[in-house]
Amino acid sequence: MKPPKDPKQVLFGGTFVLANKLQNVGDKLVSGLSVKQWFLLRNIIDLPDKPAPTITQIAYAMDSTRQNITKMLEAMEREGLVRIEKNASDRRSRSVSITESGLALMEQTFISGKQFLDRLYEGIAPDEFDAAVKVKLKMIRNLQNMQEEIL
Repeated sequence: MKPPKDPKQVLFGGTFVLANKLQNVGDKLVSGLSVKQWFLLRNIIDLPDKPAPTITQIAYAMDSTRQNITKMLEAMEREGLVRIEKNASDRRSRSVSITESGLALMEQTFISGKQFLDRLYEGIAPDEFDAAVKVKLKMIRNLQNMQEEIL
């Protein structure tokens, strides 16, 4: 890839290239789960489990659509990785819990996932890492502000 001269274009276009490469390479190097499934399970684990999170809460945490998350979760339920049940307090919503098989697969994925992340961040100095995190968080904040203006 020949990067554009304008650094703003590199950050903008590079975000899409990075996302595609993360998925393509990660799916080959991280065993057991796709990168998107890994990220989804990781987010579910990070949410409070009492009560079990709803699909809407998971979608919000991942800044994704409920429809997209539902589609992924239903596929993962067919694989026995998660369980989707009617929410006890609100029958219109559905709660999600990770099954024993899902937790076991997450544990199995931990080693290859860590190796993938270690290689991904190889050669990046701590100050570069800190700067990249700050820039990414500011971009996310700016997009959130634009999103609020649109709605």
